[in-house]
Amino acid sequence: MKREKLDIIWNMSLVCPWDCAICCVDAYHVIRNGDSIILKSEGLNKIERYKVENGKSIYDQAARIFQSKGIELNLEQKLKVLENLQCETPVKINFSGGDPLVVSENFEVIKRASEIFGRNHIQVSTTGAGLSNYDPSELVSFINKLKFSYDGTNGKYYPKENPNRPIGYNNSNLTNANRFGKAGVYTIAEIPLTIRNTNESEISLIYENLNRAGIDEALLMRLFPVGRGFNRRLETPSPEQYIKTIDKFMGLGEKYGKPIVRLQCALKYLYSRDNSQNPCDLYRKSFAITNNGLLIASAWAIGPTGRPLDDVWVFGNIAEKHIDDILNSEKARYYEKHLNDNFGHCKIFSFFNGKKETLLGRIFEKKDPIALYTESNINIIV
Repeated sequence: MKREKLDIIWNMSLVCPWDCAICCVDAYHVIRNGDSIILKSEGLNKIERYKVENGKSIYDQAARIFQSKGIELNLEQKLKVLENLQCETPVKINFSGGDPLVVSENFEVIKRASEIFGRNHIQVSTTGAGLSNYDPSELVSFINKLKFSYDGTNGKYYPKENPNRPIGYNNSNLTNANRFGKAGVYTIAEIPLTIRNTNESEISLIYENLNRAGIDEALLMRLFPVGRGFNRRLETPSPEQYIKTIDKFMGLGEKYGKPIVRLQCALKYLYSRDNSQNPCDLYRKSFAITNNGLLIASAWAIGPTGRPLDDVWVFGNIAEKHIDDILNSEKARYYEKHLNDNFGHCKIFSFFNGKKETLLGRIFEKKDPIALYTESNINIIV
């Protein structure tokens, strides 16, 4: 298959200072308690304690622990991933986590990626905790776009006791993203839509805060039942709530101009009236790399304890093999052949709801509830 580009989301580290209930990768929550580092994993239910090493960042120390166990790649392996991604197709990498910027060696990886693939092809998804470690001048020459989550305020309609995010998370992200935006980095607020932020008052507060902070783009996202979100399915809006929420955000975007409002692929089929092209870019353009180097078909193909949903999503280890070799497998050819079998349907939701005997086959069934709603209400013919 000849591709326009390879769009890679690399969850290069599961180390994270936050314990969000809807974390899509079930990142390790790393905190300090006295002279101990506490690591929470497996849906935050598994707790490990290690003695703090004086003079070392607890996040760097956590990364070393994970690397010694084979949970994460070491620096040499991360650089090998960059080598194995070099091919004829243009490559864009979104470095994500966890929070990739709280582990100091990841700066070297991001800088090297920028040298190889060009600054315009480098994005970072991070949190206020990671951004607070850097002056914008240290990163602006290596990063084209900065992504951060911002899905609620601490106002009347979104109380501090929000069950999906820890206190301070959203405000920290927005405050630090504002610093980088002023330095010339294109900033994107990712907004997972839940039942907590789909009322008009909260939508207005979210948009107005982004506008005042000078954020360039607001990406409205579907809530995926993956990672720790697997246990937060009741937070999912209905199709009607999604449409109403998108309408409100779009109206604010037209009124104020900034941030521009865009839709994640999983919502485009629901909202757009021009569905001549399949909005799902899985495999056609988009892939993901896990914390231990597995190349998988989707960044959302993560189970409730941070591992791939199933081996059917996994193509191979990009730290060990070149991407051209990995994508020459029988499984890859199956994906290529069946991509449009469920045109417009999110393949993650099809996988969860599919009934075919083989798990691989379920990925390509027409079983996405929102796509089925779309087709039944506007009579889309595909």
